[in-house]
This record gives sequence, C-alpha cells and structure tokens, in this order.
Amino acid sequence: MTLRIAPEVLPVTLPFLCLQPLVENAVKHGLQDREKGCRVVIAARDAGAEAVVTVEDDGIGMDPELLRAVLRGEHPAGSGIGLSNVDERLRRVYGTEYGLVIETGVGAGMKVTVRIPKYRPGVHASLP
Repeated sequence: MTLRIAPEVLPVTLPFLCLQPLVENAVKHGLQDREKGCRVVIAARDAGAEAVVTVEDDGIGMDPELLRAVLRGEHPAGSGIGLSNVDERLRRVYGTEYGLVIETGVGAGMKVTVRIPKYRPGVHASLP
C-alpha cells in the first residue's frame, strides 16, 4: 500500500466512513481471484478550494454497467453497498455536485476519486 498525502490537505475532514469502505473495497476486490498481491495507492492532493482523494488498485476491476447499477442502489448479489453508501453520504453532506467518480473496467483495476471542499461549515473532525 502506498500513501501520497499533500501537507496542504492534512487538516481536511472527510465525512465519517467515507474513506474506509473505499480502501476495504480496493483490498478485498483487488485481491479477489489473484495469485499475486495487489497494489493500492491512496492519494490526497490540493486543488484550490477543494481536496481530491483517490483510492486506486490494480485488481480485477468491475464491469462499468454493473458499477452503474450499484451506484443507482441496485446491489447484485449484495455487492457494492459500500460504494453506493459513500456516494450517497458525500452527496448528502456536500451537495449533488459531489460524489464518487470511478474509473474501472474488467481486468483494469479501479480508481475512485473523491472531491470535497477543504472547509465546509458543519463538517469537522469528531472530538474524543
């Protein structure tokens, strides 16, 4: 696993349970039916008033039609619940212009991009 985090985005807060399901998905499905390990890269970069977070793997990928069904809330054989939940959570917190952007293909791995405002009233880290 590789982490590439720009210092400018370290104070940015992601909504609760938005990153963990994406990383879990990359590891779980990226390693599925593979004899060798999987490469997972988590990156966060500065984009002006926004932060862009990506989770990318070189795993088995996903059929784009199946992915569209998952994001519509149709979960064939129980798959994709994490992706659709994160997409819905981001849109609910930040508005419909924010959500997951996913690049994938069968055998081509998957890259999930999350674009969020750096600072948003009401979105803050939980205090212990």
